[in-house]
Amino acid sequence: MNRAARWTVVRGSDLEEGPSEGLPVWSRHVGDPILASNRTRRIDFALFMVAAIENDALVQEAPAIVGCRTASALAHRAPDQPA
Repeated sequence: MNRAARWTVVRGSDLEEGPSEGLPVWSRHVGDPILASNRTRRIDFALFMVAAIENDALVQEAPAIVGCRTASALAHRAPDQPA
């Protein structure tokens, strides 16, 4: 088989229990300030893994994630992203 392997490695943060807060935000760089809170709900980590399967932009990437409602995610979100 000559087909190139499709892979994505999700670099998680500290996991916590609780209801979903929504799809985590991600960055290519672990030192990105948006990741400073270092916290993601377990269910949202799973949500991101499923979403990553369908996102061609994440093929052959290793995104680092953090919960979308964490202080760092809210402080550093793009202006066009909802709070």
